[in-house]
Amino acid sequence: MKLKLSISLFFLSFIMVAQHNFMLNGICSKNANTKSIYLRYKINGKSITKSSRIHNNKFVFTGEIDFPTQAIICTHPKFYMTNLNSKIFYLEPCKMDVKLDFNDFNTIVIHNSKSNDEFDSLQNTMEKKKNHKKIDSIRELSRSYSDKMITRSDNSLKNQIQKSLDSLDLQLDQLVDQNIKINKQSEFEFIKKNPNSFIAPDLLYHILMQEDEQISYDTIKNLYNKLSPEVKKSYGGKQLAEKLIYSKNSRIGSLAPDFKGRDVNDNLLQLSSFRNNKCVLLDFWASWCGPCREDFPFLKEIYFKYKDKGLEIISVSRDEKLDLWRNTIKTESVEKWKHFSIKENKSAIEDIYAVTGIPVKILIDKDGNIIGRWIGSSLEIKAEIESMISKVFQD
Repeated sequence: MKLKLSISLFFLSFIMVAQHNFMLNGICSKNANTKSIYLRYKINGKSITKSSRIHNNKFVFTGEIDFPTQAIICTHPKFYMTNLNSKIFYLEPCKMDVKLDFNDFNTIVIHNSKSNDEFDSLQNTMEKKKNHKKIDSIRELSRSYSDKMITRSDNSLKNQIQKSLDSLDLQLDQLVDQNIKINKQSEFEFIKKNPNSFIAPDLLYHILMQEDEQISYDTIKNLYNKLSPEVKKSYGGKQLAEKLIYSKNSRIGSLAPDFKGRDVNDNLLQLSSFRNNKCVLLDFWASWCGPCREDFPFLKEIYFKYKDKGLEIISVSRDEKLDLWRNTIKTESVEKWKHFSIKENKSAIEDIYAVTGIPVKILIDKDGNIIGRWIGSSLEIKAEIESMISKVFQD
């Protein structure tokens, strides 16, 4: 009896371990022998990259994952991705099959992944397909008009073509905005109806990172709370939980999270040291970011206008090349205010402030509270920042 029980427990434990294994069997519909194909995914935040040699138009990937996870399959070893050479999909801890054309991933078919089926269904609703067709047709028409512009010498005719191009650009902007709304609505509906889906936390994470003012933090948090315990245990679920904390702590009305390190002159820099004394504008940027550098003349203007009243600017750089960072500070003549390198300080400040893209600017009042947050660069944003800073020093 004890022997039978031991054997049963052995097979049970084997099955439980086997459930964490994945096998991705691939078939290439065109001759791709001797070439390689690549797979990338994450386990608890750590990126895993695998390669497989194609033999007899077949390839295979194996590994271990605890939960369905988003992955990329690509023909480029450095994952320079296009629609033709790559596909984002969901990898499951099971045996999966994939069929693809090595030179055109638009026709890729993936079987035995429930999460990927859900993901594909969301990407390919009838409404989205119609909208994409309209967008593609307008882009094609724009290219046609642009070609005509090059071949025409008559200025009056060029002006007419330019008016048509401007009209098409306006239509395209409207369709892109409409597409964003369609995506958001379909994703919200899916999350509400499918709290057991492993793609739900990734969808919520994406919505959270967009920082859409029309979608409140509480709305996203409530949807997270309704996710199943199993989904919350997944990497996507854990990542979302962490970002929700960071997002809450870095939103308008919150006490600005403290950070410290060395500035560009090797002096100690700590945000909390400015509390009760200075109003601080955090400027997240990089030397290679065009819009970031285009904002420097504006930053100079407001700095010299308000520095004596109590304004401090801390420019936070995500530059990997520190020499380029330092040279850019000198080239742009912005040495007067504080400069902080994420790389040099090995800082998690971007996570703490939920910054996923640049430029981002965050205004902190003298009490240390976040009173403004802006993503991107525009005349409207600059006007809002100056208006708010002006109001701070009037009060």
